[in-house]
Amino acid sequence: MKKFLIVILILLILFGGYLLYDTKFKEKIPVLEIQEEVININELYIYGTHLNLHGNIVNGNNLELVLYNGEFIAFDINIDDNEFNLSNLVNDGLYLEDIPRGEYFLFLRSKETDDNGNEIYKYYSLKNNTEYKETIYYTFSNVDNKIVIDSEESYPTMMIKVNENIDEDIYDIVIDPGHGGMDGGADRYGYKESDFTLDLAFMIKEKLESTGMKVKLTHEVGQLSTNEKLPEYGVHGRAVVPYEVKAKYLFSIHFNSNSLASVNGLEVYTADNINYDFAKTLATNITEITGLNYSANKISKVFDGIYTRTFTESEIENSSQDNLDKGRVPYDITTKSNYYYIIRESGGIITGAYVDNRNEEIVGNPYINSNIGTEAYLLELGYISNKDDLDNLINNMDKYAEAVANSIIPLYSKTK
Repeated sequence: MKKFLIVILILLILFGGYLLYDTKFKEKIPVLEIQEEVININELYIYGTHLNLHGNIVNGNNLELVLYNGEFIAFDINIDDNEFNLSNLVNDGLYLEDIPRGEYFLFLRSKETDDNGNEIYKYYSLKNNTEYKETIYYTFSNVDNKIVIDSEESYPTMMIKVNENIDEDIYDIVIDPGHGGMDGGADRYGYKESDFTLDLAFMIKEKLESTGMKVKLTHEVGQLSTNEKLPEYGVHGRAVVPYEVKAKYLFSIHFNSNSLASVNGLEVYTADNINYDFAKTLATNITEITGLNYSANKISKVFDGIYTRTFTESEIENSSQDNLDKGRVPYDITTKSNYYYIIRESGGIITGAYVDNRNEEIVGNPYINSNIGTEAYLLELGYISNKDDLDNLINNMDKYAEAVANSIIPLYSKTK
């Protein structure tokens, strides 16, 4: 009985503390006068380190998104017809790493001029019309915040709550050593991809961890025997690990191959509809530090050494027919679905993930409908079928690791 009373007392103290905090939090923030018209948010997603919202707009001037907790943090928006977004690019928008800890109400704000020429602000609440009523994001470990995006019923409007992260097993970066086990990848001149990918991934990991970053590999040394192959989609699968550890970025390490021995050079593959600034930095650093050329391949090329590949109509038809021939149900692929699974399936709805459990013999991606995606890059670090590229790799592994790591580190260090 005594223990029971102690438990009740503790619960009452905790509840009283919550009420006191909740009351003080609301009392110290002046209440805004909210317009009757409501902004409907129809899309909400996070790719990499950025939040994007899509919704309708109101008639007004100088519209902007504001975070409010007694003071305002304002952000520009894009307006197209009767809709707005925070960016037209999926890895751009509201940078979540910089938001100070605290609780913020979200509003759309317009700046108007009254009949006397005075500037006045109007505030419009945001209604979350998506299926994602609560979205949780974990910042880089040197910031160490947990951000919850949900709604507040008293205003009502959407909220962003930024608190210190106390959850464990949260990582900054995932590195995927391409192939491994029974899957050796491309091979030529007595070497195969898996002879290099795991070693190089581990070297990159060490360099990143020396700066304080938390790095996870999709598989470790000795994890796969020659009779095993790491799953792609299921629990602990290559494209699923980034979800499991809440990573911001994913880098998949590969080496290319071609029937023509003269074909050579770097190819960095990205998701569709992104800001390519980081990809350009990555490609520049790799070529300048390692001496690797840019690939002459023009298919899916967007910039020197940078490629973005989505499914074509003919590829969708071929995939559908192939599944039918094997007695499977075709998947829901569109021309917005990214072609490479490591990019597509690690990005959820943002990158067109489609591998579900409709076919019994294929374990589906449990995060196929996630609105949080890891910003992914597939690095084809030269051609193993080209003797110059292969010799360069064998003799300069540390330079390859340095080039990739030096590109990633600023993503982390700028958040300090």
